[in-house]
Amino acid sequence: METLSVNETIEMMRYVSLELTEYKNFLNEVDGAIGDGDHGNGIERGFKAVHQLLDSPTSYSTINELFGSIGKTMLQSMGGASGVIFSQLFLGAGSVNPYEELSSESLAAMMRAGLQQVKKFGKAEIGDKTLIEALEPAVITLESSTNLSLKEALSLTVKAAEEGVEKSKEYPAKFGRAKFVKDRSIGKQDAGATTISLIFKEMYSYLINDRQKEEK
Repeated sequence: METLSVNETIEMMRYVSLELTEYKNFLNEVDGAIGDGDHGNGIERGFKAVHQLLDSPTSYSTINELFGSIGKTMLQSMGGASGVIFSQLFLGAGSVNPYEELSSESLAAMMRAGLQQVKKFGKAEIGDKTLIEALEPAVITLESSTNLSLKEALSLTVKAAEEGVEKSKEYPAKFGRAKFVKDRSIGKQDAGATTISLIFKEMYSYLINDRQKEEK
């Protein structure tokens, strides 16, 4: 599968949103090691709302419009700092030149804009133990994979994001409640980075499952 149409991207994001709600307890456990232990609750609220949005008969003319709508829904439903930050990923993706197909190239451009928006609002960089640990290497990998199919690019992106999650264990936290435990946060992975890796993982999973259906 080289590209996805707008409608196919809707189906992908419906799948992703449903799968992300299943990680609530896992994400709460990850967050609970150094934070409030409620990150999974917010993610569940946000992606449940996204799934409801995508179940409605709303039509979108571009991928950007779809992602922008997802971002607004997450902002309105998640609450807290994580709601603001995660919504910016999709709101930023919705702000670039319009794309009518999701390809490795268009996804890279939109995720770069999303990364910039997240950094603008969150003020975090690599080494601060936030979602940036997974998001930035994922975006860099996407940008270096624009000559590949969407499925191939996402395969590499998932690996980069997961490596970023592992890398997050090396840093002391500088944001949120976790910053108060200082060096005791070393050795623990960041919940936001974990969520980013899961989003890309489930995007890739959708493409794999969809391709398998086509081949049967």
